[in-house]
Amino acid sequence: MIEYIYLHGFASGPGSQKALVFKERFKKDRLSLTIPDLQEGGFENLTLTKQVSVVQKIIDEKPDGRFVLIGSSMGGYVAALTAETRKHVEALYLMAPGFNFLNRWMESMNWDKKSLNLLPDLIRVFHYRYNKEMTLKTDLFRDALHWDSIPLTRKIPIRVVHGINDETVDIQESRDFASSRPWCQIKELDSDHGLISCIDWIVDDCMNFFSDNQLSS
Repeated sequence: MIEYIYLHGFASGPGSQKALVFKERFKKDRLSLTIPDLQEGGFENLTLTKQVSVVQKIIDEKPDGRFVLIGSSMGGYVAALTAETRKHVEALYLMAPGFNFLNRWMESMNWDKKSLNLLPDLIRVFHYRYNKEMTLKTDLFRDALHWDSIPLTRKIPIRVVHGINDETVDIQESRDFASSRPWCQIKELDSDHGLISCIDWIVDDCMNFFSDNQLSS
């Protein structure tokens, strides 16, 4: 039996619009979908290690389980990192995945990756889940340095969908990822980072991807 896990994006939560659409579709098809809260310990203390650990814990509770991860934005990056650490993950479906996370933030904030110890301890970030600015420790970026060095090389079925008008994570990140991994498919969509305009098509595509790879329970 396949276990499905949905991973929400940065400054989001398990009640995001995309997560709820997936939840409803899985319920309709009588499939169980786990949607964990990746910011256990609070948003201020968020790190990639903590997010990956949340998913690892779910997987480790079923040592004989078979898992598929569905990830949105940072959740897509977390899914890919988790797959490198757990052989029980058999496939990934990634929506605008946040590859190259650390370098992208360094560039947008005009910071130097080689001087992470000089960053301010805290920054303010808009959180969509709470619809307001929240405090975030920059330990997130120091922690990300470890994960940044991990090559994403597991040869499992991967499907990436990404909007050509994405202003948060440039679609070139997904193009570069797929071009060097023949086991990865990519579909470019006329949408933005949220992909809400294509969500019904995406859910259908996700289901078809699982079915084509014999990953439907």
